[in-house]
Amino acid sequence: MKNIARNVLLLFLEIISRFKMKGRVVTKLNLCSGHQEIPGYTSADFNFVANLTINLSRGKLPFKSDSIEVVTCISAINYFTRERGQEIVNEIYRVLCIGGLARFSSQDLEWIAKRYIEKDAEFFFQKLPNGKERFEGKTMGDKFNSWFYGYKTSGGSSKYFYDYETLADLFITAGFSVVEKRGYMDSRIEKIELIDNRKNQVFFLEAVK
Repeated sequence: MKNIARNVLLLFLEIISRFKMKGRVVTKLNLCSGHQEIPGYTSADFNFVANLTINLSRGKLPFKSDSIEVVTCISAINYFTRERGQEIVNEIYRVLCIGGLARFSSQDLEWIAKRYIEKDAEFFFQKLPNGKERFEGKTMGDKFNSWFYGYKTSGGSSKYFYDYETLADLFITAGFSVVEKRGYMDSRIEKIELIDNRKNQVFFLEAVK
């Protein structure tokens, strides 16, 4: 019953937010924005504070084809299955204008796998400023799983984990003309310092329609 009530509420919020967006010209879109506000961008997420409340786990993006110049999605594509990830990238391709740009980042499967293979105890057993261990679990294997899925209290919500090659495949399949790996703060996008986060543990991809 709680899930039904929550879904009804969020559907209502989606309808209200789309009504509020009516007439607003969207040229730059920040998908899965969380609480982040980027000047000049319309924020879109499954929460109450975004400009547009949207459930990205289903359906299409509520924008016309060839209508948006830039789409960003930072550290979020792993919350969806690979199949849904492809659908999302296909939708981004649809709504971008010719020459439009998409910038994604994702937690890096290759990077964390190397930390595990090398038995990097300093990384896996690191502590937060408050003294709490960053990753849950007793063993390095526990902590490796915690990095991906969550372990106990966090519950976990990630559905798929990408290396660059696999994420790039989504964009190539969608039809993007240019797909390339980029570094932290290395972008065609102006004021990228307002967008990028997590200098370590993630990789960045940019694609041009």
